[in-house]
Amino acid sequence: MLINKVVTLEDGTFKVNDQHCVPDSMANRHRVMIQEWIDDGNTPDPYVEPEQHWIDKRLANMENGGYGTTGEQFEMIGEQGMEVYQAHIAKVKTDIPKEI
Repeated sequence: MLINKVVTLEDGTFKVNDQHCVPDSMANRHRVMIQEWIDDGNTPDPYVEPEQHWIDKRLANMENGGYGTTGEQFEMIGEQGMEVYQAHIAKVKTDIPKEI
């Protein structure tokens, strides 16, 4: 594995060759240290993007399945009425349940 990009994360770990590693904030001495670690037969864990929390999913725009922005909500109420709006809110709550 050849290291092209590395970013040091706040917790002191590194993200290696991830598409989100722009710009590369790794000093060359750290890159050499990690490359030697990999050359010794070690394998870094692949980056897995964290899953969104249920609250963030619910707060998304309407097109992404969430409640929508305040403007989107007012527009729905004004154009389609309160019953359609309440049905929309109920659907979002059903589609994206609370995780305990």
